[in-house]
Amino acid sequence: MIKDIINLDNKKWLLDFQNLGIKNLIIVLFTMLMITDIAIILNIPFLREFMTIISLTTIPGTLILLILRLHQLEFIKKIVLLVGLSLTFLMFMGFVLNILYPFIEEPLSLKPVLVSLNIILIAFAFIAYRINKNALQTNFLNFKISLNDKLRFPFIIPILFPLMAIIGTYLMNTTQNNIILLIMLFFIPLYIILIAFLKNKVHEVVYPFSIWMIGLSLLLMHGLTSNYLMGRDVHYEFYCFQLTLQNFHWDINAYLNPYNACLGITVLPTIFKVLSNIGSDYVFKIFFSFIGSFIPLVVYAVSKKYIDSKYAFFASLLFTFQIFFVYLLGAVRQEIAILFFFLAIMVLFTDKINNLNKKILFIVLLASIMVSHYTTAYISFVLVLPILAFPFLKALFIERKFKFTNFDVIVISALFILLWYVLFADVQANAGSQVVQTTIASSASSASSFADNKGDYVLGILGIKLKSLPNTVSVIVHDLIFLTIGIGLLTIIRNYREYLKKIDPEYIIAILVSIVLLVLFIVLPYISIAYDAARLFFQLLIFLAPVFVIGAIRIAKAIKKPNMDVVILVVLLISLFSCATYLQYHFMGMPYSPDYEKDGLIRNEAFMYNQEIIGAEWLKNNQIGNLTMYSDGRELLVFFRAYGKDIKGIQLNNTYFHYNNTINDRYLYLGHLNVNGGKIQELYTHLEYQDIKNYSNLFSGKDKIYENGGSQIWR
Repeated sequence: MIKDIINLDNKKWLLDFQNLGIKNLIIVLFTMLMITDIAIILNIPFLREFMTIISLTTIPGTLILLILRLHQLEFIKKIVLLVGLSLTFLMFMGFVLNILYPFIEEPLSLKPVLVSLNIILIAFAFIAYRINKNALQTNFLNFKISLNDKLRFPFIIPILFPLMAIIGTYLMNTTQNNIILLIMLFFIPLYIILIAFLKNKVHEVVYPFSIWMIGLSLLLMHGLTSNYLMGRDVHYEFYCFQLTLQNFHWDINAYLNPYNACLGITVLPTIFKVLSNIGSDYVFKIFFSFIGSFIPLVVYAVSKKYIDSKYAFFASLLFTFQIFFVYLLGAVRQEIAILFFFLAIMVLFTDKINNLNKKILFIVLLASIMVSHYTTAYISFVLVLPILAFPFLKALFIERKFKFTNFDVIVISALFILLWYVLFADVQANAGSQVVQTTIASSASSASSFADNKGDYVLGILGIKLKSLPNTVSVIVHDLIFLTIGIGLLTIIRNYREYLKKIDPEYIIAILVSIVLLVLFIVLPYISIAYDAARLFFQLLIFLAPVFVIGAIRIAKAIKKPNMDVVILVVLLISLFSCATYLQYHFMGMPYSPDYEKDGLIRNEAFMYNQEIIGAEWLKNNQIGNLTMYSDGRELLVFFRAYGKDIKGIQLNNTYFHYNNTINDRYLYLGHLNVNGGKIQELYTHLEYQDIKNYSNLFSGKDKIYENGGSQIWR
């Protein structure tokens, strides 16, 4: 049957889905659903995990696209949109099930989730069939590859990158051998150089495919490092997920924290966990790596509308080679929200979607952003509001007419925001309000210095806070990237009449708003501390990535060598890749990376050792009363992991070393960095360590009651 649906010709390297009409596609989806059900019910190893991930990230979204009859979309846009809509469907399905509590005692457990999923998807399939009954032979995927006159190795090599990431992290975790990871990090830039200069010998499909593989390999490299999760925020996210999973019910009151109001880290991973039975850590490590790998493809799809596909490839690499992307699994809630935001922008600027469907998709995706991450939602609304208001303003000031275009979208979106924050997530609204109030207060304070109210990212880019030679290299590279974007912006402004023929005016407005936001993050005190400017820049790249390419093209023309544009782009991007993966630290003899260097500075902060968890669990089982546990700024995360939902059974305080006070009748917990490194990490300083001998007075009068070689407990 597969040969009848998909034409495969190995001799010509032809892959053609032209016979896969809508009827056959629905049959394939139904078959996938049945296989997934059987694998789940019978708990078939590997098949259950694999089919759950593939089915849940494709079937719901594909059926939604069929119902909306979005047959004419480009293949790449269909792929990323069906993945995003599948996640949206699962989040809101879980949310609706959750509302049925206590009528359903455990609404997010296996039985209600599996039954509901099947009923809804079968209903969707029936609706999709009925709606498309006059177009059942239409080729929905619209995908054909012929490599008869193209090079084949560009398709093969990228497949090796994720495999090398998996094998390399395994070796690094077990033997601390980093050779495979370093080879991967060497071949990725080399591969980019090859396909950048092969010109007409590379098939256009190579660009999005290689972007996907490179992005996935970088996410896996970081995600699979350690037996536990890596990062700071992700441990709090995992704690919220564990609360939902252990009760099979999401309850915002169980942990009044803005993180716990994010459905993307509570309801969504719980559904995947109960259906796939993947280990909880690996839901975050593998599933979210898979999801995150599609985000650069959205950047490619949006950029491709305004610049050539080869240049769109470079634009998407600018996004992929951001430090925040490489370590994206450290902030999963923002990963999910960024995917939805980029998809919403893609929908707004896609011509092959009719106005009604465009509004439906945009509202759904905007709602998905709101329930995924509060700060991303705030910035998203600031960015899209001018885009939505542009038709009204244009009609008012140019045509002298009142046209309330998009007002329905604005009103519905505003109502959803109001309902969400009032009824379910007021803790998020309070967090946002606090940031605004603090920003205003710090702006009005004449006593606060500029440097004290800026994040390290902003200070570094401005050249104010340079810590080392590799850090200086990173600052120079990032400044060159910003300079190139600035030149691109000036080029668009200077030749705006020409670029208005190529770029939608709303997109140009979004570019200008993005630049204004970046400037505000530099000018306003405190705000770059409350919300890292690197995260903001990361979100704005959906608009600024093509501007970067335009800037490089303009530089090449300015130096009278227009053919050098690709060289400029490749040099800048490979330099950025080195900074994002900390290779410049490695080659300058300064261990820094958390992934491929056993003594890396960030590894000391982010890597969680087995002995640390065991020590925290020992205290959990042997503690006397509810005595407070003191530690340095790092070890609090260990207790979130070890204690799970029982964290309330002990009071945590990570200011012990910071205030340097001797407090009796308290527990003092030391982790791997303290015991084996002889250092402590201060609470209010990032990656700055002090010698533990400077705090010897804190151990006076205390006894060591536990030690396992990687952790100690004193009382």
